[in-house]
Amino acid sequence: MSTLHVTEVCKYDFKSEEDVKIHYAIPTLESLGYKKECMDFEKTIKIHEGTKKKNIFADIVVYTSKNKETPLVVIDTKAPNEILDRNDKEQVISYARLLPKIAPLAVLTNGFSTQIYQTLDKTRIRYLPKRSELISNFVNVVISAGIEKTLKAEAKKQLFIVEDVGTFKTLLSRCHKEIRNNEGCDPIKAFDELSKVLFAKMYEEQYKGENTRFTTETYKITKRDLGINIVEQIFSEIQEVPEYSDLFAKGATIELQDRTIETIVATFENYDLTLTRFDVKGEAFEHFLGDTFTGGLGQFFTPRNVVEFIVDAISPKIGDKIIDPFCGTGGFLIYAFEVISEKIRLHEFSKREEEKWRKKLSNESLFGTDWIERTTQACKMNMVVHGDGNTGVFKQDGFLNIQGIIDNDTFDICLTNPPFGSTETDSDILEFYELGQGRNSQDRKILALERAIKLVHPDGIIGIIIDDGVLNNDSADYVRSFLHREVDLLCVVGLNKETFQGYGAEAKTSILIMKKKNEPSDFQKTKVFMAVCENSGYSTKGLQIPGNELPDILFDFKKYTASGDEDFIHKRTRIVDIDDPYLRLDAESYIPAVIERSVTEPTNITINMSSHLEFLGQMILDLEAALSKYTKFGKYETACLNDLLEPVSNWITLLPSQKYPLIGMHQKGEGLFIRETKYGSEIKAKKLNKLSENWFIYSRLFARRGSFAIVEPEFDCGYVSNEFPTFRVIYPNINSIELINYIIFYLNTPNVLAWIESQCTGQTKESRARFKEKKLLSIVIPIPVDIEIINIVNKMRQFSKFSNILSLTSSDLPGLIEPSIPKLIL
Repeated sequence: MSTLHVTEVCKYDFKSEEDVKIHYAIPTLESLGYKKECMDFEKTIKIHEGTKKKNIFADIVVYTSKNKETPLVVIDTKAPNEILDRNDKEQVISYARLLPKIAPLAVLTNGFSTQIYQTLDKTRIRYLPKRSELISNFVNVVISAGIEKTLKAEAKKQLFIVEDVGTFKTLLSRCHKEIRNNEGCDPIKAFDELSKVLFAKMYEEQYKGENTRFTTETYKITKRDLGINIVEQIFSEIQEVPEYSDLFAKGATIELQDRTIETIVATFENYDLTLTRFDVKGEAFEHFLGDTFTGGLGQFFTPRNVVEFIVDAISPKIGDKIIDPFCGTGGFLIYAFEVISEKIRLHEFSKREEEKWRKKLSNESLFGTDWIERTTQACKMNMVVHGDGNTGVFKQDGFLNIQGIIDNDTFDICLTNPPFGSTETDSDILEFYELGQGRNSQDRKILALERAIKLVHPDGIIGIIIDDGVLNNDSADYVRSFLHREVDLLCVVGLNKETFQGYGAEAKTSILIMKKKNEPSDFQKTKVFMAVCENSGYSTKGLQIPGNELPDILFDFKKYTASGDEDFIHKRTRIVDIDDPYLRLDAESYIPAVIERSVTEPTNITINMSSHLEFLGQMILDLEAALSKYTKFGKYETACLNDLLEPVSNWITLLPSQKYPLIGMHQKGEGLFIRETKYGSEIKAKKLNKLSENWFIYSRLFARRGSFAIVEPEFDCGYVSNEFPTFRVIYPNINSIELINYIIFYLNTPNVLAWIESQCTGQTKESRARFKEKKLLSIVIPIPVDIEIINIVNKMRQFSKFSNILSLTSSDLPGLIEPSIPKLIL
């Protein structure tokens, strides 16, 4: 919020919103030249819309002078543990717009994360300008009176929406609970039935107006006197209306008891859903939809933070034609509808033009397909509630066209989260795609990439979520080559594994944003915006948590695409050079986590070591003397592990009646152990690798946790699978045992482990991600010219089981002996 990065963490230990205001916001404002006597606190703003009235309170308003007539900045402070979401952003911007004169800048902060927006267009900026950089009447200079009136109307509506959404969410949840309690059905079934009843109400309001039959009185009378359930009657009438004929399955009925329907009628009869704004119903319904589908069909629901990032990064224009071929519950389509609707509202159209564009948006701009009837229906209902209609949503295999409606090279934008973990075997579909031709099967996620590219016209934009296996597995390099030929890759954002865990998916995923080329072309070296998101704002249970980094990454991406500015605010954002079409494309492989630590001065290392090793006696004093010499005079050469080690193995065919000791590996370089002994008949594999003394061995699955070891004599003749590659030393200048132990030490230093983790391949980093032999052998390590240094390091490793020496060597010594990982390895 000052000249510091807006995401800078403050040193003060904030406990409350008041702490943030007093100890962060006000001092920062004053440091930038905004005077305290020019500030108002808890500024009351009175607003009304129709018959509704309310008072709102802006935490801090900064004015140009003491007379407090012309505002410059509005600040909304939150408690340090509060989540800063889209509603908070809209709220502070609304406050700034609703002052008698519009304040040009709006600031949202919880003390740890700060977001600064230009009030007029909601554009985020990096820094709050100094007072001397702002002219006194900025707003009057840049906007007309008509636009100012529109902005104020938009702000009032937004603030009342927040209040109304809460009410509507409560009603939906109450009815959903009533259905589950009365009917004993699961959340998804309850959602289906509630949707039918709600749609009957909206239909009745739209076509009957004040003569609506959706009242408790009418329900009771028709049931008593005619034996008719009037809500079921309304629902059957809906299915005869062409506009809604395919919204529900043909012949569908409301499968609820009369008493349950009557309770829902009583709950909603005093609320006019036709008059309720679409954005109120839509936001509440989508929240309800997300809660429901997270519990049962989460794979069809994309987290809102991710949806907002992709749509805002692409920024669809008025008139764009948008497709989601795997639309699920319609998250991408709905948010695109919201974004374009706002652009239409704020554009200076005549009423006639505005109506034309609204009609085009509702009926001609948004298209989606999904092959599961339940999710298609949920998507249609979602879009109807949002005011968009449902004419563009179809129950259809997302890989197939619909003649005259969904065809290749037709759309401006494709936004999608395709199916993971499934395989396509239909020969007709496979032959339709280059990445499927000549195959008996293909991962649908790979076909989905090609599908998304096919659907947009040249220069069209694709925003897609893809699992990291496609981006980093050697076996998928042909897919990456295909992408480079067909599109310009604009953006790769690696999402943290928790992003989709709450929705029932374990895959590690990334966001890709691409632009389709005018014609396929040969690969050329390219620059790609990449970022690693360590917190997307969701816990493993799908609940929102503070710290969402996607807004900061979005800010960096939009600034870079607009001006080429690489002064990024997000700590793990880079511009990456891709000079080979087969290279990995996961952001983590180019932006590894760096373990931050202060480097201890060489003369202090011995003192630091001594305080931990006194109890080991005189032997350690000898180590100290050697260590002192090493830190002052040690020199190093570098060598690639490929020049030190070569693969070796001894594969044995298992005999059913023979016992085999199976070897496991400890982490952190702590060696091998006998995991279990089994008969050959009990082992699934037909062959195992028989170990020999003094081999180097590691675990491909747990290399990122330091599972490297030497085969000691007691494990000679143990057996391992192919997940444990083995090597022998080919470097003649150092004793093989000493060299292997030194290699194990080096590979367990923090920055090396961080780099190893970034190079693992596979869609699930926590369980099945592998560190391949090729990557291991590419590592360059420092070899001391004085071999005695290797002996010192290995002696320290011997004492690790008695003390904390190994952790000391991992935090202090590598600062002296580690080369730059990217420089020497990549």
